Amino acid sequence: MSTSTAPHQNTSVVPSADENQISNRALVGWMFEFVRPVKWMAARCCLYLAAAVGIEVIAVNTTGKAINQIRDLAPGSNQRAGFWEWILGSSADAAGLRWVMLTLVLLVLGILILRYVREVANTKLSMDMVFFLRSAVYDKLQKVGFKFHDVISSGQLINRALTDLQNVRGFLQTAILMTLEIVLIVGGYMILILTKSPSIAMLSLIPLPFWVWYIIRFGKAIRPASKAVMDTQDKNVSIITENIAGVHVVKAFATEKVEINKYAENCREFFDKVMMSVRMLANFTPVMRAIGTASHLSLFLAAAVLIIKGQGKPGSLQVGDFLILGAAMGAILGRLQQVSAINEQYQNAIVSARRLYEVLMAPPTVAEKLDATPLPAGAGAVRFDNVTFGYDQAKPVLQDVTFDVAGGSVVAFVGPTGSGKTTLVNLLARFYDPSNGTISIDGVDLRDLTLSTIRRSVAFVFQETYLFSDTVEANIAYGRPGTTGGEVEAAARLAQAHDFIEGLPQGYKTILGERGTSLSGGQKQRLAIARAILFDPRILVLDDATASVDPETEDLIRRGMNYVMTDRTTFVIAHRISTVKRADLVIVLEHGHVTQMGTHAALMSEPGHYREIAAVQLYGDDVARMTDAPSHMDRMKDPGKVAQQIPAVLAARTMSTTVGSGQPVKVG
Repeated sequence: MSTSTAPHQNTSVVPSADENQISNRALVGWMFEFVRPVKWMAARCCLYLAAAVGIEVIAVNTTGKAINQIRDLAPGSNQRAGFWEWILGSSADAAGLRWVMLTLVLLVLGILILRYVREVANTKLSMDMVFFLRSAVYDKLQKVGFKFHDVISSGQLINRALTDLQNVRGFLQTAILMTLEIVLIVGGYMILILTKSPSIAMLSLIPLPFWVWYIIRFGKAIRPASKAVMDTQDKNVSIITENIAGVHVVKAFATEKVEINKYAENCREFFDKVMMSVRMLANFTPVMRAIGTASHLSLFLAAAVLIIKGQGKPGSLQVGDFLILGAAMGAILGRLQQVSAINEQYQNAIVSARRLYEVLMAPPTVAEKLDATPLPAGAGAVRFDNVTFGYDQAKPVLQDVTFDVAGGSVVAFVGPTGSGKTTLVNLLARFYDPSNGTISIDGVDLRDLTLSTIRRSVAFVFQETYLFSDTVEANIAYGRPGTTGGEVEAAARLAQAHDFIEGLPQGYKTILGERGTSLSGGQKQRLAIARAILFDPRILVLDDATASVDPETEDLIRRGMNYVMTDRTTFVIAHRISTVKRADLVIVLEHGHVTQMGTHAALMSEPGHYREIAAVQLYGDDVARMTDAPSHMDRMKDPGKVAQQIPAVLAARTMSTTVGSGQPVKVG
């Protein structure tokens, strides 16, 4: 089924949700856009409903006629007759009664058939709406940028995709069907009453103004309470998802009781907020019912008086009409009391719709131009030109980063934790856009390219490996779905994963546990490397990719990767000098600045962060302590010393260095 008509399209021009940016009226209109994909099913449900209400009104009127017929034939009336006279009599009254009873039986049968058809159609309408709503939410979550996920937690998104979605679906179905039912019931029975007594019909409208006033007053009070309930429920879901994901940490630190108490405390808060809403509803419902009951009794009294006063007069109310009036007023007042249920659903739906609107109408954090072009063929040359970026613009993570890399080069990023290495490679795949400067691949600004071709050209092996609950083969072929057999095995062999895969119960067809929990950290990392190898990208990013493997396996992986990295631009984030020293170019990042740049041999010949960490790793801590050079951590405490190195690096931008394939690469 296509979701092309779902209202989450064209989100690039829609602002994020804010109470000052979209009114409740506009929000209701936005919600009804979700009815468009199921409009024909909704129309069928409305048609079945209209037929059912019409038959019900006719059945009530026919019942009144039957009562009047029975009264005319009953003993004590002008014509004395028994039961058999009603059934077999040849009089016009007996024949009329038989016809009325047969009509009533057929009407009741029609009501039963329509009730079944309506239930099936309503359920299908509900499921179709859920399908399109979930499709819209899921599609958006796949397309929205990283910055969006940085702001809204996974627990909140799960709750919005489940609870809020159902609130909106429930309101839409109620607003369409229950509102139509109320209109048809009230309208149909009012017409019926008007044919019996216009004065009673006018009297039945008296409670409407009271209902409207009280509903508006209640709506203003319940909406904040509903929002508080949903916010607390968000927190509940977040606690559950975090504990499931972090169950190993919880058990390792024996903090089960702490987590249980945290969840219990939030559940108590959730309970208190729910009870507040329940108390408000408990005050609302009796008032609505009291108005309806008082109106019902008053109308019955007025009808009884009219019957008694008009007894025997032509055109006066009869006993059967009294039954019709009672059934009609019961139906009318019963449906009008359902307005309170619609109002309750409306208040919840407005809060839920606003939260869904924040997801579905969130503007893309990385906008794609309408005239964006595919990435042209090239060797994978990369240029960062005065790039500055910060997740919070007031606190930049990278500042004025500039360097050129020729296609096919191997570039290593080195620096202390928090210096911006991972952020830098994330910008390369355009997960975020820099606040200043430009990034280009093969001479084309990333902002001029389609996102799909950028991300088809850049493959990552992340520091934290994520595997899906699927077969080993499907996880390796994730970037190229459907690939099987020799290509998958070749990638696994290069990543040194083939041997342990063969040892699994079903080899490459083994289903992995959630997030690959059945594998060791090193095994998961090797599968991630195999996945990136099979993806066959133009640019490969290894974010501390061999951190979870032992040195022997790392050496085997490195030998296999030498083949993979041939004629392929590779960026390596690593802390082991044994990995870094084989790079064509080493870039040192400190405090978001490029403070050193060059080959391993060149950097070892000059003071700075690189030589200090190399000394520790290659010669041991004792040798490092014997040197008179200040420690890296001491040097980092003095921003002035770090700043002294930056001008030297910037001055080096005019220099050229031969890296990779021998092409000149400007550094800086």
